[in-house]
Amino acid sequence: MSTAFVLTGGGSLGAVQVGMLLALRDCKIEPDLLVGTSVGAVNAAYLAGPGSTRDRLEALVGLWQRMRRQDIFAPDPLRWLGAARGTQSSLFAGTGLERLLQSNLGYDDLDDARVLVEVTATDLVTGQGIVMGTGAAVSAVRASAAVPGLLPPVVRAGRTLVDGAIGELDVLAHTAAHGVTDIYLLPAGYPCAGAGPTTALGSVLTALSLLLHRQLMAQVRGYDGGARLHVLPPLCPLSVSPADFSQTTALVARAHESARRWLRSASSRPRGDAGVLALHDHDGLRAREGTSA
Repeated sequence: MSTAFVLTGGGSLGAVQVGMLLALRDCKIEPDLLVGTSVGAVNAAYLAGPGSTRDRLEALVGLWQRMRRQDIFAPDPLRWLGAARGTQSSLFAGTGLERLLQSNLGYDDLDDARVLVEVTATDLVTGQGIVMGTGAAVSAVRASAAVPGLLPPVVRAGRTLVDGAIGELDVLAHTAAHGVTDIYLLPAGYPCAGAGPTTALGSVLTALSLLLHRQLMAQVRGYDGGARLHVLPPLCPLSVSPADFSQTTALVARAHESARRWLRSASSRPRGDAGVLALHDHDGLRAREGTSA
């Protein structure tokens, strides 16, 4: 085993990772291990399906081009009322995501994937981050993507699991422990430009993206594993909400070109650079561990 791809969460910004994957393919870099969180788990599990990596990636591009917000977050006023009354665990049912996974993964258990794939989730009782590499693929990915309050928790082996982005887990250290020589970190990013979210869904997904981004910065800064770490820069400036699925084709194309340029500048680009993940906006403000410059 030599190369691992680590794919993070970010709602509709998961389309950015698809562009990055296309650039890695162009540079003939293929994964021996895929580790995914939240929407990154969806992408990782799909890429690990039957067929060649090239074919799976082309199909993944098509899937993202067809995807609409209602495919995952279908409005259901009765469910919203139940959530307000305390009779529902989430605002959205999660059946849309389940149908998408069942129709497209092409395998039943994570053990059956063509490429070794693992997805992360969070134990809602303990806050512990866990990694799943065996068992039912659909329920594992659903658990990894179960944004608290938006999508229902998933019960596996007696544990109530939600989105892997909020758990206490150093995914880079975990990945390096597999003995890989290179880790490519594919951050979906966050909207660093624009006026900010205007809907409840957008606010929740943006907040989760920011939380994950902070975690990634800390993990990259503290990384001391044996594998070489390559941090692909997220798109910047970016004004697309993680709840906006209408811009996915443009995000794929833009990320493809950006990542390809970065990968082909191998002699000058830094490795394991946490600076490319720095939280910032586009009014000249930059956040640094709780202070603004």
